[in-house]
Amino acid sequence: MTNDTTPDTSITASNKYQIGPGLGLLLMGIMYLVFWILPYTIESFIEDPRWSHNWVYSLIIITIGASFYQKTVVSRTVAVIQALLMPLTASGAFNTTLMTLVALSILSVWIIVVLIEHRNNSPLLNNRIAQRTQNWVIMHSLIVCWMLIAHMGLVFFFGRLPFESQLDTIGTGLGESLGFLINLPIERYDLVTYVFDINLIILAVLFGYEQFKVGYNLKNKPWPKISFRFLWITVTLGLVLLPFSLQGIIP
Repeated sequence: MTNDTTPDTSITASNKYQIGPGLGLLLMGIMYLVFWILPYTIESFIEDPRWSHNWVYSLIIITIGASFYQKTVVSRTVAVIQALLMPLTASGAFNTTLMTLVALSILSVWIIVVLIEHRNNSPLLNNRIAQRTQNWVIMHSLIVCWMLIAHMGLVFFFGRLPFESQLDTIGTGLGESLGFLINLPIERYDLVTYVFDINLIILAVLFGYEQFKVGYNLKNKPWPKISFRFLWITVTLGLVLLPFSLQGIIP
């Protein structure tokens, strides 16, 4: 039995394959990435590199989902750093192709950390951080990730939509993009974007609610499945609405 004062030197979970937000996000992120590296979406990237922001989002979601199963301070901290790219990318403040490379680098670091921890069969910094502190960081790092996932939708609705039309009109007159449109494509006509971002906000709330219910979950009991089911509603809606959006993405 693990408690706040007894060090946990093992990184093997007693319920390793539990169904929860981790598995859902991991699979959704992989599907997201696969779609945006298919030939016809690569073609849209070649014509407009700003679509690479979807690669950033997918890599972030994959990292957060995978980190759900690696309950260690260092791996979860790397996941938080990766999640911080979400609002930075969604704001259009940075070149999204560059952000893709950064996200890929952070995911690579996360994988290296996991491989090292599994080789040593012990979490990094395990003997340097009190067990109570480890438990706190491990749980709250995920909460931060949930919040940053919600930022993708919040930034879209409150930071982009109110100004996208204005910037588009001005930019068309000048023959160039302005503001965040330098790094992000126009998406106010993309129904999938609306649905996906709304559902991400709802998902973040559900993740937080479920995290509150399970707490530290030191015994690694099965995670509630509400968010997992809603996540797949999100994926299904995206697939159903995708044909309507493809006309706006693919020439």
